[in-house]
Amino acid sequence: MRQFIVVSHTAKITPDFSLNDLPGDGGRMDILCRCVGASLLTSHAIRPNVRIYLLLQDQITIRIESSKTRYLHPDERCIAALIKKALEKAADAVGQIEIKSTPGIYISKRNLRSLLTSIDPGATFIYLNEDGFPSQKFTFPSEPVFILSDHHNFSSSELDILKEYAQTAINLGPVSLHADQAITIVHNLLDVQNA
Repeated sequence: MRQFIVVSHTAKITPDFSLNDLPGDGGRMDILCRCVGASLLTSHAIRPNVRIYLLLQDQITIRIESSKTRYLHPDERCIAALIKKALEKAADAVGQIEIKSTPGIYISKRNLRSLLTSIDPGATFIYLNEDGFPSQKFTFPSEPVFILSDHHNFSSSELDILKEYAQTAINLGPVSLHADQAITIVHNLLDVQNA
């Protein structure tokens, strides 16, 4: 299974944002929506065996399973509506116990450390970093978990946590990319490696 963790520093953790203003009122919720689309969708299909975690302000985690998700369309507004429905359930979440929002979408009150701890110990954590090992020379493991940040860099405390869990950091090339673009390239590299 391919897994992605997108760390968002500014996205709203409450459902009171407008679907008409995801960058502003949503606190750059548009970035998360594009990452969900890039991780789960292909042309006219949903990728099998992909999981994405959205970590919002180190307080709320939304997990989306490609094999169980329904009502997912490629537009940002549709994806944001599903995230909004999940956030409506956040008040009912107790600690790290997940609550199902809609098919394939779950919400919990996990921070970065508790999220990383909750993932299968057989997975290999890889964080995307411009100073990392070149991805073109990297052989990807069978159960990768890619960790990337939104439009802000990882904080020093986040990097300290990542270094405890992630076996390696890789870069995707000499040009800085948007998070959703990075996910698309990672999928392509894995598709080519596994072809």
